[in-house]
Amino acid sequence: MNSDKSENPTHVNGLDVRPWYKEPWPWVIIAIPLLTIIASGFTFYLAVSHPDYLVVEEEEYNAIVEELRPSLATRSEQKPGDQDPGEGNEQH
Repeated sequence: MNSDKSENPTHVNGLDVRPWYKEPWPWVIIAIPLLTIIASGFTFYLAVSHPDYLVVEEEEYNAIVEELRPSLATRSEQKPGDQDPGEGNEQH
């Protein structure tokens, strides 16, 4: 046997070498994507379990459409170059 070779694999060329799983940085690098996957799964769970119902019933939908018709009619009557009275009055 060659006496120059170290029988201890954690000691190479006079330096202490620890296995990768005993170092903190690989675990930090692994933890960031892992936590992102967990957080996105939790966000998906919240989105599926608590949906936002915008319109519950047909009567409510019809009421909203009736409220919006006058504003949609005035917008369609305007020419493309025209501005609403409130637009364009911003001072910079």
